[in-house]
Amino acid sequence: MLFEDGGRPLARHRLAFPQREYTGAFSFEEVPSSEFKRTVATARLQAPNGEDVVPPLYEAKLLWFKDGEARISGLEVDSITRRRTAQCWNVKLAGYPLGLKQ
Repeated sequence: MLFEDGGRPLARHRLAFPQREYTGAFSFEEVPSSEFKRTVATARLQAPNGEDVVPPLYEAKLLWFKDGEARISGLEVDSITRRRTAQCWNVKLAGYPLGLKQ
């Protein structure tokens, strides 16, 4: 399910139009969070200079992974208002299957 910036599901007629795509280095790891006051699973997409391309997803969950594509859900936290918004990313990993041979 795709969401608007405000966290509301997109209306069906809007799904007919492509959503914006972002590129960068994807990571999924547990990190200490001052926002949640504990260690949380966090998904990030970062530019080569280390800056976040989009805000990170906290409480991230891997919903599925197949053939180099994945869906990740989590909470985006607004840096000013601290408002939490549910988001879902569709991720396509470049270079998959990384040269692994069976």
